[in-house]
Amino acid sequence: MLIHIIGSPNIGKYRELKFFTEKFFNKNSNNNLLNLLMEIKKIKFENFFLQINKNFDILTFGDFTLYDNVLDLSCLTNSLKNDNLININKYFSFARGDGMLSPCIMKKFFNTNYHYFVPCCFNNLKILNNSFFLDILELKKIGILPKIILFGAISFLFLSENYNKYIKNFFEIYIYILFKIKKNFNYFQFEEPILSCKINNDWKFKFNYFYNKISKIKIKILITNLYGELFEFDFLNIKKNIILSINYSNNLNLKNKVSVGVIDCSVNKTNLLCFIKKNIELGTINLFNKIIPYDTSIEKNLKIKKYLSFFYQKINELKLLKNIKLKKINFLDILYLNNFKIYKEKISLNINFIKHIPYKNKIIKKLFSSTTIGSFPQNIEIRIIRKLLNIFLINKNEYDNIIKNYIYITTIKQIKLKINVITNGEFERSDMVEYFSNKINGFIVTENGWVQSYGSRYVKPPIIFNIKNSINITENWYFFFDKISKKQKKVILTGPITIYKWSFCLNNKNKFIICLLLSEIINKEVLRLQKKFKIFQIDEPAIKECLSTSILNWNNELNKYITCFNNCLKNKKNNIEIHSHICYSFFNNIIFAINKLNINVLTIESTREDMNNVFIFKNTKFNIGAGLFDVHSPINLTIKEIKKKLYKKIKQININKIWLNPDCGLKTRKWSEIVLNLKQFYNIQKKILNCLI
Repeated sequence: MLIHIIGSPNIGKYRELKFFTEKFFNKNSNNNLLNLLMEIKKIKFENFFLQINKNFDILTFGDFTLYDNVLDLSCLTNSLKNDNLININKYFSFARGDGMLSPCIMKKFFNTNYHYFVPCCFNNLKILNNSFFLDILELKKIGILPKIILFGAISFLFLSENYNKYIKNFFEIYIYILFKIKKNFNYFQFEEPILSCKINNDWKFKFNYFYNKISKIKIKILITNLYGELFEFDFLNIKKNIILSINYSNNLNLKNKVSVGVIDCSVNKTNLLCFIKKNIELGTINLFNKIIPYDTSIEKNLKIKKYLSFFYQKINELKLLKNIKLKKINFLDILYLNNFKIYKEKISLNINFIKHIPYKNKIIKKLFSSTTIGSFPQNIEIRIIRKLLNIFLINKNEYDNIIKNYIYITTIKQIKLKINVITNGEFERSDMVEYFSNKINGFIVTENGWVQSYGSRYVKPPIIFNIKNSINITENWYFFFDKISKKQKKVILTGPITIYKWSFCLNNKNKFIICLLLSEIINKEVLRLQKKFKIFQIDEPAIKECLSTSILNWNNELNKYITCFNNCLKNKKNNIEIHSHICYSFFNNIIFAINKLNINVLTIESTREDMNNVFIFKNTKFNIGAGLFDVHSPINLTIKEIKKKLYKKIKQININKIWLNPDCGLKTRKWSEIVLNLKQFYNIQKKILNCLI
């Protein structure tokens, strides 16, 4: 059996890439740029030499990205609004924006929390970025011929906009890149996640046309879909010399040679004994490399080490399987197999669940009410005191007093900015899911289980073993918040769908039951807090991520998840106002399900899309708050730009339904930027109201 990998994490074992990238963002100096480039090179070749040390038969190179693989290919082929050479500064400008360049539209990558930047301009295709070719030259100096990874041409077009007239031009430049690399390397891996989706005949034709064309080039080709489950395969009419990467569970009668994913992409350990007697020529890990942590060996919790397997462990499992087949196992391999444990605890549902009749969503006719999504900037002092609390250098009372001080200051600032519905700033929370997982029995939070969400934004998904109970998740933060002012206040809670999806779950077969258990816990929190508060926001940015890649299953899945969301509110009073927040997805094909949410106000991300996604919600029976400035970009908007966006929003949505808010994620910005933008943002509210009344 030959072994290889289809990708590896690229953030560094201890998040080194994040720290060097953000240092470069804060101060664009030659020294910081040099340090960042050195760190990039270190991570690339660390992952490469790991494969050499583990005696992999086929070495893999080319999966590293600073921000996103789709943006990398966009820059390589100039599928962007650009006429000049693309260096690292311009690359970041496409991702984040600057004074001269607007940031690209950002969406979630299929059914993951990983984000990609949408390619949108194909009328000037040319090679204006040489970083990929420089990496190839570095490999040539080493004298090793690996398998080169490129994001697939068909999936790239599938995720793009405005490409119809230029498909052949794009195929030509893509094939030219292959010819340019072919001089030195002749083994290519193309990532085609489109194969996990239900696609129409047009996409099937494009797929067969393109791969039959490049199969004439004298190169070895491996096509992987990143997710293992090959949904669309019956249309494949490609040459037999093309290798397909499939999950072991796929029972397909394919003419092509296959690379079998014997190690899955979950965090569970793999039962290797299932594969010992199986005839597997080429084995790999079914791994979308951006969504799995590096290593369990640096974790302190013994339960994590006992039951879980991260990237390094999966590499060892793949090597061990090969050694078992070759009958070359040693003492350490025997010890691993002897201590092998798979988590098998059953999840029970002890809920007296009563299906309640959804109430009719009411439009709240408060003309141009303003609010924020929740969080506010968390400075270095908050991060330091959180660490000091964890290592017991300060006690809980001291920590609480400091956090309450920040809540008080933020409340006063919001009142001065004349925000209609204020929040507590979420200073008690390091992350919207991690905070809740620390308060719910059955979760374990890792020490260093970081994965990339986009760019330098990393998250640390908790591990769901079994959901049991929770007591007072929000503690007394909101009761303190209530005493500060009589102004309208909003309680922010993370929804059950998002808590589930943004965690690693060891029982994925029971995902609906897990969501229902989580919804019961959120329901108890609403029940406890509604004595003092009249407005609740239950965030569900992962509502579309939870769906499978195949659209055939969506109706059934959506009905279950909407039931879970509405179950959070089954005991709410009639005078309670419910908000929710969703973002960075295409919602046009699930708008029928969003309409079933028992909410009064829905806030969405709209700035990067220039308000073009607002029209989808035109006929909904709840208020809409479309973000008027992008908090993930360093650009500070002018009053003229905010006015333009707001008027565009008014043209698409009934004026009685409009709320004013920024996009989500204010905690990632500095206070100086927030105050500057919010002053302009909310001063314009008064001017427009004076014009309308």
